[in-house]
Amino acid sequence: MLKSKASRFLAAHLPLIRTKVKSVLMIIAGTTASKLGQIRQSLYDKTDGIECMNALDSSGVCTWDEAVSGMVDIRVVSHGTSFAPAAGTGKTSISDDQGVAASNGHSGQQLGSSRRFSLWGALFSNTFSSLVHSLLTTSFHSVHARVVSTLRTSLARAPPFEYMLPHEAHRNALRIATDLDASLRKVSDDAHELLVHAEEREESERRLRQSLYVQTCEIMGRLLNELRRMLLVKQKEEDAIKELIVGRLCHLLKFRLASLPNLLDPKSSPAVLTGLGGGKSTGMISLMELSSSFDLADDDDDGLISIEEAMEAMESAFSGTHFHGAEMVRDTLLLSTSQSG
Repeated sequence: MLKSKASRFLAAHLPLIRTKVKSVLMIIAGTTASKLGQIRQSLYDKTDGIECMNALDSSGVCTWDEAVSGMVDIRVVSHGTSFAPAAGTGKTSISDDQGVAASNGHSGQQLGSSRRFSLWGALFSNTFSSLVHSLLTTSFHSVHARVVSTLRTSLARAPPFEYMLPHEAHRNALRIATDLDASLRKVSDDAHELLVHAEEREESERRLRQSLYVQTCEIMGRLLNELRRMLLVKQKEEDAIKELIVGRLCHLLKFRLASLPNLLDPKSSPAVLTGLGGGKSTGMISLMELSSSFDLADDDDDGLISIEEAMEAMESAFSGTHFHGAEMVRDTLLLSTSQSG
């Protein structure tokens, strides 16, 4: 009876504590990744570190695992934590509030049968994963905004086409591409410094690679859409200038972004990582299915569709899944509901 009540109490209150922890961490998220990494390591050391566990086990009364097994029903308490067993499997499901979820794979198989109750897993592990995902989203949006702003400034300050020097256009485009590459690398390095630590290296590395892959796809897709929209705005005296500068930039984006091969490693895609973990790619569609939806939306076969048609194509492509295609388009293009309507 006491074990049942204690388990229900913890199951009810741990989510509230996690929410409070996340809100506090979000307040201090403006600090450097190094500082957040130190906070994370300190929390781990105090809840699940070797010295902490040795101190608990050397009490002379019983070990931590013995105390927990006598007072806590792991199946009840572990729901929604980083050590909750996935339904129908003996593996561990690692997820966060942003939907980055997959099975553990080999590490999950090792821990599935002997996984103990962990304060770190119950309170902080998923919280930091969610925090990193939120910080990545903000950072990538900031990188996109800086690139577009710099490009628009370059276009506005460009001389008339007859006075435009090709090497100057190349130099300006190269600076934009180089700054973008450095920004992408810094976002990745900061995220690794915050999330990837020795005690959870395999799992945290997998989750981070997946999140970086998804958000890099988003920022590059958003940037390419922005470049195409710039060229679609017809202003005769500026068309040639824009085509020259934007064309140079597109060429450099393809060949000079050294960080992309690592960030967009096919092995880091959600579909591949989920498959390696033994899970099902719920909501995933093939490239052919996505392409077919857009081909149907392009009635005149000119390779261009409106935003409304893009939303309809995405809704059609992801019909039958839990994803909302129109919302994906709005989020990717940073459109509000009123703008898209």
